[in-house]
Amino acid sequence: MKRIIVIFLALAMLVACVPTPTEEVVVNKTEGKLEEKIESTDVVPAYTVESESKNPDAPQSTDAPTGTLRSTLGAPEHVAETVSGLVYGGTMDVMLDADVQVPNVSTVPVYRAALGSFSAEERERMAKTLLGDGPYVQFRNNVTPVYEATIRYFQEWLNALESKPYGPNADYAYLKEYLSDWLSSEQQGYQTVMKEEQPGILPWTGSWADTDSSVSNEAGQTLAWYESDAKFCLLNYQRQDDPMYFDDRYHAAPRNDAEREADAAAKAFLAEMHSTEVKLKGVGAHDESIRNQYGSETGYENGVYNLYYLPTYSGIPVYPWKTYHGTDNGKQDAGVHYDYNAEQENISVVTDHGEVIRVDWKCPVHVLGVENENVQLLPFDRIMEIFRQQIFMNIYIGKDYLGNDSHTNMRVTGIYFSYMRIRKPNEDGYWLLPVWDFRGYSERVAVEIDDWWDAFSLLTVNAIDGSIIDRDLGY
Repeated sequence: MKRIIVIFLALAMLVACVPTPTEEVVVNKTEGKLEEKIESTDVVPAYTVESESKNPDAPQSTDAPTGTLRSTLGAPEHVAETVSGLVYGGTMDVMLDADVQVPNVSTVPVYRAALGSFSAEERERMAKTLLGDGPYVQFRNNVTPVYEATIRYFQEWLNALESKPYGPNADYAYLKEYLSDWLSSEQQGYQTVMKEEQPGILPWTGSWADTDSSVSNEAGQTLAWYESDAKFCLLNYQRQDDPMYFDDRYHAAPRNDAEREADAAAKAFLAEMHSTEVKLKGVGAHDESIRNQYGSETGYENGVYNLYYLPTYSGIPVYPWKTYHGTDNGKQDAGVHYDYNAEQENISVVTDHGEVIRVDWKCPVHVLGVENENVQLLPFDRIMEIFRQQIFMNIYIGKDYLGNDSHTNMRVTGIYFSYMRIRKPNEDGYWLLPVWDFRGYSERVAVEIDDWWDAFSLLTVNAIDGSIIDRDLGY
């Protein structure tokens, strides 16, 4: 982060287009100060937890509950204001019309954590639970059953169009052409692999202690783990004879019994893989994007659902966002580059008629202990002060085609309190720390948080010391 501080100083002196705040700006934690706050022995009383099973027929109080995390921090339900300032490349107005999301929890601990770090015993237990007791075989990169399943998938989907599952307004001629193209491509690929020699079944010779490995059973179920990268790890489960599903659109909550069944099956399966609690982020049918395209609540029902989960610790979720730094040409003009080399824990599951057929658990975390059982947090007013200063330091926009300053309108539609895995200074270990994220989009390219903007946080603020965190770096 020292590199970023130097960049900001250089921009202020050479270009004079970065705003100069009237008070000290916190760019990053002062060395050692965050550790002091985390290790503080000052007792923070537990927060009041609101009952979530309120009687709708009982008289409802209009008074805000006291003693909760929200009320203690002074966080409102909603923020509406506009702030304006200079950014690299021009000027920016930031319009906040944002709900403030605060979890209903009694404590906000700081955890010591490790990335991955599954023991040999844990991997063996996981394999026996998910694959059975054996015999185990080596993973076979046999794509023949995948091609066969994918061909059946597209053929059955094509046949289902005859019943007009997306309603009367869908363009069925286009959909038939689209699916036919996919079917033809898969058939050609299948013909190619059929000419090649397919791998046979060989006994598994790996070890549970291997850092990167996979193990299969004779039914084609595979468990794989990858932990050799210091910045990324993965737990993966898949059933080899299933098609590949490409749709990643979703809606927030289950809409019917089939989706609720899929959610229950996925949560039970994930509990067998790793002990982390999870919260459903969203669920989507295999053709969710096409349903959205035509405004239809129905589609081709084949029993397949994609589900996305947030890991939660003490009831506080972890979000998989990246940091938005502005436009590519703005960053290029400023001479700055941000590598995306840190990814937060996130989970995706595919189910078929209530059976889990694929899991990608990226960057699973092991909690090693508690550093502070209920850490002292900055009040929300201070977080907002930091946001008003730092949002203009964090975003670069390109000049127009004549080289003149540009103007952009940025909208903030949500403010979130959550956990983030943050690398400890000068160590390989991590903390799970509470942070505030300001989420939104640029009016230059969007009218809402769409699929692309959904991946980003505009600014991430450490809830303990107010330092700015770059999610791309992980600290």
